[in-house]
Amino acid sequence: MNLLNPANRWLRLKRRDGSVSPGSVYDAADPEVVDVLAPRADFRGALYQLLIGLLQTAAAPGNLNDWLGYWNEPPSATELEAWLAPLRPAFELTGDIAFMQDRDAKLEGNAKSTAELLIDTGSDSNLFFNKLAGWQGLCPGCAAQALFTLQINAPQGGVGHRTSLRGGGPLTTLVLPENADASLWRKLWLNVLPLDGEDAAWRADLPLSAKLPWLAATRVSDKSGVETLPEDVHPAQAYWSMPRRIRLDADDVAAGVCEVCGEAHEVLFRQYRTRNYGINYTGPWLHPLTPYLTDPKDISKPPISTKGGRAVGGYRHWLSLTLGENDNEKPARAVWDFNRQRGKANKLKQAGEARLWCFGYQMDNMKAEAWRDVTLPWFGLASEDQPHFVDAARQMLEVARQSALMLGDGVKKTRNMDKKEPAIEQSFWQRSEGLFYQAVERLAKAPQLAPAAQAEVFAAWLPPLRRLALELFDYWVLCAPIEEMDMAKVVKARADLQRGLWRAKPHKIMGERIAQYQGASDEAVSQ
Repeated sequence: MNLLNPANRWLRLKRRDGSVSPGSVYDAADPEVVDVLAPRADFRGALYQLLIGLLQTAAAPGNLNDWLGYWNEPPSATELEAWLAPLRPAFELTGDIAFMQDRDAKLEGNAKSTAELLIDTGSDSNLFFNKLAGWQGLCPGCAAQALFTLQINAPQGGVGHRTSLRGGGPLTTLVLPENADASLWRKLWLNVLPLDGEDAAWRADLPLSAKLPWLAATRVSDKSGVETLPEDVHPAQAYWSMPRRIRLDADDVAAGVCEVCGEAHEVLFRQYRTRNYGINYTGPWLHPLTPYLTDPKDISKPPISTKGGRAVGGYRHWLSLTLGENDNEKPARAVWDFNRQRGKANKLKQAGEARLWCFGYQMDNMKAEAWRDVTLPWFGLASEDQPHFVDAARQMLEVARQSALMLGDGVKKTRNMDKKEPAIEQSFWQRSEGLFYQAVERLAKAPQLAPAAQAEVFAAWLPPLRRLALELFDYWVLCAPIEEMDMAKVVKARADLQRGLWRAKPHKIMGERIAQYQGASDEAVSQ
């Protein structure tokens, strides 16, 4: 099967009328197609990345005007076929050259069940799709999705079994239109980068094998091998990183029902061959769809990809994922580019009408603990004053973090707990999320973000946040049997919490800002 053959309708596409039907890669430009579906959540995230990677590799716009042209009028299926024609020979699933598989067609290595291509196989996780008993195999479409998903997310796999270019369990963040019925084309194209905003390496005239690593001999990374730095290949290889040496066993196939999609197929792949010491991506690699963290104490260290577990943090990570909370936290390149070139300029009329889709595996070394998936709002700035907007949002987050911490400490002391109960602080983040986004939206809509305008927003945010912390303290304390309570300790802990909600450093600073610009005392504002 060739993934880029128009006759191979291996994708499941949702149309504007709600119907779902098979389709090819070229249907992604059809304005009536609104989504690509998959039998597993991790496959769906991978398919979005595969389609974005195809466009970035084969049809990257030269500049913002070129980008806007295809935003307003997507290519026809014929035009899209012409764009992808040079890549088509590289997307055969089997054969001498095989998609996301080692260049050595006769790879010698360990034989494994294709069940092992699934990252969650054998994990004690919350994943509903963890299935092993009576394994029949994977159909060609699911095998392709499993290969791609594993290669771009590869966790630690034992000696010489390399992790993905982004490390194990990376977080992916995609900018999407707010309207869920926006065309799939627009959802993909929002994350394709114009080349004039990238460094010269992106425009380098290198062979296709520098972008698609399975077209060349594997850069083996054993003792006599090499590491792969960004300057060794084309930066677009970030979309197609291939750390694992894998070959589907095309001789061990059978008819049956695919274990993932549940459909009957004439061909199911039951085994693959693998060996260690594949491509070892080292150095300052930056994947355009992933945020990164740098070590403030040692800026010479390569940045570290943000991990999938951050998708579950609620709004506590909102600022770092959308705009970057500080100099050590960088949003994904595609997100940064959207903020800089499209959102800020408002050329797309997208202000307040976008969202950030964040997803990835939460890993514990080789073990998949959970799949995390969340959508966060994005706000266009009426003032275009990003520095003051970020500063104000950061202050609110500091207040929220300190409030959650004090709440957890107070309940722990009152109930004589050996350690904190994570659900207590989590309840605060969940209950206060609406308050936070209401405040951020007010900041975004403000025509200017002078200190007085910020203080007005803080005045609407701080008092209900304080009341919520005290309300949750009462709730969690009363969860314990009353006969086990030391009421004197309860009263003291609540008073300490109330005092902290006024006197802790971030709360005090915000309260003083409110009083300064509204002519009221902090105590009066809090009522």
